[in-house]
Amino acid sequence: MVGRKVLLRVEKTPATPGKPVLEVENLRVIDPAGVERLRGVSLNIRAGEVLGLAGVAGNGQSELLEVLGGMMRATGTVRMNGAPLDLSGPHADGQSRRAAGIAHVPEDRQRKGLIMDYAAWENSVFGYHRDPAIATGPLMRNSAILDHASAQMQRFDVRPPNPRLPAKAFSGGNQQKVVLAREIERGPDLLLIGQPTRGVDIGAIEFIHQQIVALRDAGKAILLVSVELDEIMALSDRIAVIFDGRIMGEVAAQDASARELGLMMAGVSTGKAA
Repeated sequence: MVGRKVLLRVEKTPATPGKPVLEVENLRVIDPAGVERLRGVSLNIRAGEVLGLAGVAGNGQSELLEVLGGMMRATGTVRMNGAPLDLSGPHADGQSRRAAGIAHVPEDRQRKGLIMDYAAWENSVFGYHRDPAIATGPLMRNSAILDHASAQMQRFDVRPPNPRLPAKAFSGGNQQKVVLAREIERGPDLLLIGQPTRGVDIGAIEFIHQQIVALRDAGKAILLVSVELDEIMALSDRIAVIFDGRIMGEVAAQDASARELGLMMAGVSTGKAA
């Protein structure tokens, strides 16, 4: 289908986790309807590891990503490299999160990751438009952005590699690569990535998995959210399971079984420590 052999198995060496990068304690979110979406979530991620968050859609994983990405308000404690992050107020936004070393690939690339009518080169700096490398005061240097976007598209194999095309002209897999390139190329300490291969062709799935593993091997922390259990089990070093806004348990990926994870995803405690 893609004109070459595709490796669906994820090739990765054992993780060598470093210092804690993200520490979350007793995180709670109440939505505008008064429903508690996160109920005291606590977790941590260390440098050089992937923490996979497994769960049936609608159990709080989207809210967790949005809180950590600065898109939703919450209560509790979140520390990034030991420094507390604001969970409400003017500094609980995406710009502050990026300044703290957090990059975010949202679950819905078309609604929250891209501006579909904008060109790929414009989307390549979406959220990073104040970077001194491409901006002088309030003005952006379009030629520098175009060059930067072209280089990104080459490195991430975006097809066609034309930065002047609007985002809506690309396939789903290539749209996802544009978002990944923008976020990964910044060298974040923590990457939040939701549903990385949803609606993506088989060739792009392989490439995206390779980029996630490469970032982990570079010593970065990754929070991976996916409803695809096979993807979680293949990419993660540790797996936490969320159900009804609570962490049901956590298990090392090499010790995880689909049956055990499935039970926790259904709200059945298996006695594993969260």
